Amino acid sequence: MRDGFSREIEYLRFSITERCNFFCRYCRTRDVCACDTDAGELTKQDVFRIISAFKKLGIKKLRLTGGEPFLRNDVFDIIDFAYDLGIQNINVTTNGFLHDDCIQRIIESRLSGVNISLDTLDRQKYRELTGVDGFDVVVNAIQTLSRFKRVKLNAVLLKTINFDEVEDLILFAKDNNAVIRFIELMPIGVANRIFEREFVSTQDVLKRFKHFQRIEDREKSVAEYYYIKDFDSVVGFINAVSDHFCSRCNKVRVSAKGILYNCLFDEDGLDLKEHFGSEDVLAERIKQFVMKKKFERSATTNSMMFKIGG
Repeated sequence: MRDGFSREIEYLRFSITERCNFFCRYCRTRDVCACDTDAGELTKQDVFRIISAFKKLGIKKLRLTGGEPFLRNDVFDIIDFAYDLGIQNINVTTNGFLHDDCIQRIIESRLSGVNISLDTLDRQKYRELTGVDGFDVVVNAIQTLSRFKRVKLNAVLLKTINFDEVEDLILFAKDNNAVIRFIELMPIGVANRIFEREFVSTQDVLKRFKHFQRIEDREKSVAEYYYIKDFDSVVGFINAVSDHFCSRCNKVRVSAKGILYNCLFDEDGLDLKEHFGSEDVLAERIKQFVMKKKFERSATTNSMMFKIGG
């Protein structure tokens, strides 16, 4: 499937729930999600219908996001369905606040990889940033999963929170067989409230290192990877603001309520539920909508990241 600019769209990011047990200040604060229920959430069969239609259109990579995807008790059924359908590159993004039974099921699952959010190594700052005293639980998940799965750590760069921890986060990832990726804060939803005060660019981080080299074509990814000689480590950077990657975008997004968005910054989408009667019709509507995908994203958006799936 291609969009109107001949970009091949082969990657679906599917937010399977808006629910989350964290309140990260750049994603969802208590005042915007006072009622955290599964009301209006797609059923498992609805999720199956959507994944099946996208597979028919040539999707090769699936990422399950949220919210917190592991709050859905049928998440492993969804993973198995997608894999059996022929999508073998299935990944998940999680806050990592996972109990041991869930960790074991992830290890035994057909997931290709797990991305875990970790913005700070300071317990107090972690609690203040997320609203949860969960640092030790998340570290346990990282250390356990990284022995069995490909684990990437996502750290949103925040000037007053973790800019002074960049080196420590790189070493933590290296010590735990994971790859760290630093993500520029994006002006989305509640993050607009703190964007000017907290924004840190990739270049601000690279200036801290004496020797680094860009690694070309490490993978088909929005991240740019560098070998940082100072730490003998590969580090990823997602330059969502300073050098956005719209020209090579290969993804679309579906929300937990079944709305298709061509971009994280879009506020208008296509309600897929209106076309569930026929898979052929659903696939055709998706194809038509993807043709409208803009060449470049909007500068900012009031849409909430946890609703679309960051």
